[in-house]
Amino acid sequence: GWDVIFFPSPAFKRMLIVGLGTAIAQQIVGIDAIQYFMMFIIEEAGVEGRVQQSLVLIFLGVLKMAVIIVAGKLFDKRGRRPLFFASLGGMIVALIIMAFTFLDEDGGSATVGVIGLALYLCFFSLGMGPGAWLIPAEVFSTTIRAKAMSMATFLNRVAATIVTSSFLTVADKLSWSGFFFMLALICALVMLFLYWYLPETKGLSLEDMSSYFAKITWDRSILEAEERLHGQKAQSCSGTTEVPVNFAAVA
Repeated sequence: GWDVIFFPSPAFKRMLIVGLGTAIAQQIVGIDAIQYFMMFIIEEAGVEGRVQQSLVLIFLGVLKMAVIIVAGKLFDKRGRRPLFFASLGGMIVALIIMAFTFLDEDGGSATVGVIGLALYLCFFSLGMGPGAWLIPAEVFSTTIRAKAMSMATFLNRVAATIVTSSFLTVADKLSWSGFFFMLALICALVMLFLYWYLPETKGLSLEDMSSYFAKITWDRSILEAEERLHGQKAQSCSGTTEVPVNFAAVA
């Protein structure tokens, strides 16, 4: 039931912190808010004219998709942790560039603002974008997998709603440069969280991850739950009986 989600043992608790925390982290770095208000940000950066703005949007979309394709291959070659840290580090630099662009009272350089926005989207797509869904799928054991993934998706969308709905209000209070500096700080905090909690999952099975969390928390309950689940499945399979067919009656 849901007891293992809301009242977890130490091993399950650590597993949930990693999986749910990564799903939430994907949204609190501001990606949905920036994408929803992309046109507004581009206009504020100094890009005038609908044609120019549309071209910038198309360029950013194609660039983001290309990086996601590259990231799909790099995750298996380089591992999860390196790409997450490279992603967050690049996002911090990009957000600082955008912050200084909006810090200029004369509007700053539109080109520099677009470059900063492009870097942010590229580095997000390199790690935080696809990786935030990859990690929960790789760490949640079969005993809690369905419920934990649904919870991760729910919290991801809740975080997206909160950040997106408060985006313009916070930007108005802090100024655009202050808002981007705040997002850079959040990215740095997410990097620290992942450094301490995120294990390298490359090449590891769900059973390996369960053993990992049991080992670091000194809690074997997760392994016992897995054994019970596998035992129930084996018993269910062995308990099935074939229904005899009366071929004479059929004939």
